[in-house]
Amino acid sequence: MIEEIKEIIRLFLNNKKDKSYDPYRSERIYVRVTEDEKIMIQSLAKIQKRDVSNFIRWLALSKYLDDFIQ
Repeated sequence: MIEEIKEIIRLFLNNKKDKSYDPYRSERIYVRVTEDEKIMIQSLAKIQKRDVSNFIRWLALSKYLDDFIQ
């Protein structure tokens, strides 16, 4: 498990350097949510001045990993 965490951190630190949109992003993750959850996610993204994709990416790859690393 430690090796997996080290790999995630390495990937995070390498990707964090380039914040620009990457046109080669081709992978998708589909998440089923209720209508209320969708509205909540969209609202939270809007508060952060992000679109939903960037908001989810920010939560998973920046916010969560920054907190985890600390």
